[in-house]
Amino acid sequence: MKRLILAAAVALAFPVSAQNAATVNGQPIPQSEIDTMMQAMSSRGMEDTAENRKLVLDQLITGEILSQEAVNQGLDKDEQTRMLIENSRKEILINSLIAQWMEDNTPSDAEIDKAYEELVADAKDAKEFNIRHILVAEEEDAKDILKQIKDKKIDFAEAAKNHSVDVGSGQQGGDLGWAEANNFVPEFAEAVLDAKVKEIVPEPVQSQFGWHIIEVLDERAVEAPSKEEATPGLKQMV
Repeated sequence: MKRLILAAAVALAFPVSAQNAATVNGQPIPQSEIDTMMQAMSSRGMEDTAENRKLVLDQLITGEILSQEAVNQGLDKDEQTRMLIENSRKEILINSLIAQWMEDNTPSDAEIDKAYEELVADAKDAKEFNIRHILVAEEEDAKDILKQIKDKKIDFAEAAKNHSVDVGSGQQGGDLGWAEANNFVPEFAEAVLDAKVKEIVPEPVQSQFGWHIIEVLDERAVEAPSKEEATPGLKQMV
């Protein structure tokens, strides 16, 4: 590793041109590569200064030296390494294709305005619900647990922790948080919409996942996001 670091220092001593910032064992590091990296870092709050450009150049030189050493050791011919390189290549190409498509199909301000108006209209009458549930595999078990809760022999949250096969929500006392009804499977959503607030749905509800004991703790109107908040998502949808 010391030999590699020394090579980095030597690389800086090689003459450079206006197009190349440095040369590592005959391999140029273009000035344009530093410019591209600085643009990316500037978007994340890093200032474009001579000192930061020097840091970027040092990173590129070190990376080039280590890359060359990996090739010298034949690591570029390792099958797993080649597969990772190919996967990275494909991912970069896909991301470039998506970025190019979005650039070529940027919606107009009028299209964004229209989409936002539709979003606000959809949210106008929408509601979201604070829900908790207990999920079990068998109807008989669901009925038995529901009866114990109604008879106050067991607390809902305690029953969720002890019996729910939905372990994630079960450990939170069955809490599913706030969500619109259409976020759930149809049978569950219908039961939520028909339920009274602060009451447990009278009978267990069957879905593809099993049998649910459902309680709607509260409801509220859905607030539409501000246009500024919604715009990035709308640009991808329009």
